[in-house]
Amino acid sequence: MAAKDNFDRIIDYLRISVTDRCNERCLYCMPSGYKGWERKPDYLSVDEIVRVARVAASMGFRKFRLTGGEPLARADLPEIARGIAGIPGVEHLGISTNGTRLAPLAGALREAGADTVNVSLDALDPAIYRRITGGDVSTVLDGIRAAVGARFDRVKLNCVLMRGVNEQELWPLALFAAERGLPLRLIEMMPLTTTEVLTEKNFMPVGAAMELLR
Repeated sequence: MAAKDNFDRIIDYLRISVTDRCNERCLYCMPSGYKGWERKPDYLSVDEIVRVARVAASMGFRKFRLTGGEPLARADLPEIARGIAGIPGVEHLGISTNGTRLAPLAGALREAGADTVNVSLDALDPAIYRRITGGDVSTVLDGIRAAVGARFDRVKLNCVLMRGVNEQELWPLALFAAERGLPLRLIEMMPLTTTEVLTEKNFMPVGAAMELLR
């Protein structure tokens, strides 16, 4: 049995958010002052997540992605990955992460059955990266190196575009990705954050980014 949409396209890809917690505060994502995770944890257990994936697989879902928040904020993520990867019919398991906790876990996640990993990388310059995320870019670079070393089928880099913030980072990021053979995906800002961040002044379309690269 396969799930289909109104245009008769097969739906076989499911993203599962395993937590709303995150150790970074990206301008384009996390509302200032958000403290939702301070409540009693209400996310699903390992067994519950695997059960959801098992039911989805029985409906024809073949590709799964673990997201958050920051999924690596959960110490049991390798256990979740192993449970999903072992379900009959599952053909692909990916992980989307900010990369800050990836270095010590890349090998365990690969061994657990994760096929690919997408890492957010909005800047290489430490000051610009900290301005955007509040974090330390060196930990992300360590995570990327570890993921490449763990021999995932694919390591992809995601960069959210912000005019006047990280446009000067586009060429260094393109070179960084090309030198390592990693796909670099440029992402336009989505209406997820506060209105003072999501403005016409800050919004940078992919077309404008491609013109800069040209």
